[in-house]
Parts: sequence; structure tokens; C-alpha cells
Amino acid sequence: MKKITFCLITFILIAGSFSLSAQAAISGNFDFKLNLGAGAGSSPDFFYGAEAYANLRLKIPAGEYAAFYGAFNLIAAAGSSPLAISTGSIADFLGLSAVSIEENYVAAMELERLYVQFSGDSFGLNAGLFRIPFGYSPVWGPMDFLNPRNPIESDARYRGVLGLTASYFPEKLPDMKLLVFAVVPKNPFTLNGGGARFGLSWDNHWRKASLQLLYCYECPASYVDPFSLLPDEKYPLGLHRAGLSVKAEVEIGLTAELFYTINPDSFAGIDGLAASAGIDYSFFDGKLYLLAEYLYSGSKSTGAKSAAEPFGHTGAHYLYAAGIWKMNDFSSLTIGCIANLGDVSFTAIASWQYELFQGTALTLRTNVPFDKDSFKAGPPGELGPKKSGNYAYFTTGVKVKF
Repeated sequence: MKKITFCLITFILIAGSFSLSAQAAISGNFDFKLNLGAGAGSSPDFFYGAEAYANLRLKIPAGEYAAFYGAFNLIAAAGSSPLAISTGSIADFLGLSAVSIEENYVAAMELERLYVQFSGDSFGLNAGLFRIPFGYSPVWGPMDFLNPRNPIESDARYRGVLGLTASYFPEKLPDMKLLVFAVVPKNPFTLNGGGARFGLSWDNHWRKASLQLLYCYECPASYVDPFSLLPDEKYPLGLHRAGLSVKAEVEIGLTAELFYTINPDSFAGIDGLAASAGIDYSFFDGKLYLLAEYLYSGSKSTGAKSAAEPFGHTGAHYLYAAGIWKMNDFSSLTIGCIANLGDVSFTAIASWQYELFQGTALTLRTNVPFDKDSFKAGPPGELGPKKSGNYAYFTTGVKVKF
């Protein structure tokens, strides 16, 4: 607990000192959740838990063209909340920076963002720990390989990577963007740069359509990855990744994404492909919003389960479908389903949110997984520790933004 307390005090002192500047900004959100679960088969008959979570963000301008950003995640959990911790190291499963197991709760802190941003009229530069997003897919995001998504946890914040990006916006082509990026190896202890990733992307936007092209090269990794749960896959010539993402607004919203991984030492064919296609539409002046997206995940694609992605997809065909009904100005209802079409397993999700007053909302959420063998806390039947049997999981909580 001392380590977490020291880091938190340090952050507060830094934030407090810089907040004396009128331009500095401190923001964040706080969630308090109560979890209840009921199992069937070999699952626990009943389980419960509580969780207090806060995300604290800091922005400090440095002159006219630069700014510093920092963010921390703080968590205190008990009962069913830290189930993923029970099968291994909390740091391995949650990627947390500081962990303390107390008498009746687990406390942890994560450094989420730490970077500097330089912005000019036609040039931008980011350096540090931050998110580098790719693609227009709203759900699966095959091209968003640096910061993988979890459709079940829609409120989860994306993890960052340590790297550098440089972007260029031509003055005569304001709708075009060129981005060059470099990301350090996944194994932070390597000294030879094995596994570092370098690439570039090109974006262009038109009135009703957008297009993005992406290429990335990953350097050969000559080490054994200590964080992998599976045997290392060898790629002595490195890995090549190329992708294309398209978005169009033609009465309905359409997205399509292709992302291919090439190992020159072992050509994978169709198994190297990850692809998604989605559609969305709003009814009744935006009161009802429907979204559906299909994903194909090849066994050698970026999102497939492997040494590089030990928590990746185990199946090939997935479907996400959801509807959001805005009941009034203060409440909304969401009903969705995530399915693995290969083994006909799926997870039904329902949530209701009511705004108590400005900045504070009450939420109720239910997950009901239906999997032949197991359900894990992530994409259907994939991420996290196994749980045999079926169960229903209920969450109620209060979210405060400040």
C-alpha cells in the first residue's frame, strides 16, 4: 500500500502545483460498482463483489504549441471483482503498476498515459506512453492492433504503448493526414530492439466517406518473451502488416476493414487475415440506434490467440449486434449480443443508465454468457481465466465525471 500511496501523493502534488496555472486542466471520472452473480453447473451458486475505480487525467500547456499529458487509474476491489487475479499475478493480468493486497480488498494503480504533444499548423508530434489508434471499425477494430479492444467492456479505457508518432497535414489538402510511428518492443527488458514496430498510415476524408491505409513492420525477436503464456512463434525475417479501413455515410453507416499479417518465413494464406464489416442506422430522430458488425479472425492474424496475443481470439467467426434506445433526456437502455459463430456460444448484455444530475449517472448492467465449455471475462470464450458452466452477472454502480 505504501507504493500506491507514494505514487498517488506524487501525482496530486504535481497536479496541484500546475493547477495554479489558469491553463492547466485536471479531469477524470469515478465509478463505484456492486457486483452480484448467480451460477449454474460447476460455477459458484452465488458470488458478489465491490469495486471503486478512478481515472485521473492531467493536461499542462507548455507554450503555444506544446502540452504535457498524464493519467492514472486507481482501483480498490473485493469479492468477485478481482476474479482474474485469482489464477495468477495481478500485474500479469491487469498490467497494473503498483499492487497491494489488504485485509478486505485489493488495491492497485496503473500509469495509463504519460506523453508530450507538439502541435503546429501542418505538423504534429507525440512522444511517450499514449494510444495510437487505427481504423474506423466501431466494435472489433482489426487494424487497432497496438491497443486491442474488448467489446464486452465498452467502458474500458484503451491501454497505451510507449512510442513516437509524427503527423503531417498538407495545407492544400486539409482532409489528408500522413502519420509515421515507432513503438518499442513488447518485452521491455530486451536490449537489441527485437520486436520493435515501425510503420506509416495515410488518411483521407471526403464528404460522405473516409479511407485509411496502414503498413507496419515488426523487427525479428530473438528472445523468449517472459510475458507469453504460449510457445514463441519464430519470425527470423520479421513481420509485415498491411491494412485498409473504409467508412461511408450513405443514409446508413457502413464500415469495412482488412488487416493482413505476413510472416515471410511461414506464409499463412487466408489464416493471416483479420477482417470486419459493419452497419449502423438511427431511427426516430436518433432515439433508437442499431449497430451490427461481423469479424473474421484467421488463426495467424494479429488478433488470434498466439504467443504475441495470449488472450486473443480462439475462433474464426464472430458477430456483434446491439441497440441503444434513448428513453428520454435522462435515461437510455442498451441491449446487445456478442457471439462466437464457430461453437454457437454467445453473451447477452443489457444495461440501463439514468442521469441523476449533471455529471453523475446510475447504471445497471447484466452479462449472461452462454458457452458450451466456459466463459472468460473478454471477447466470447477467450480472455481471462476459465469458468466452467454458465452464470449471470449483475452490476450496479454510480459514475461521477469531474
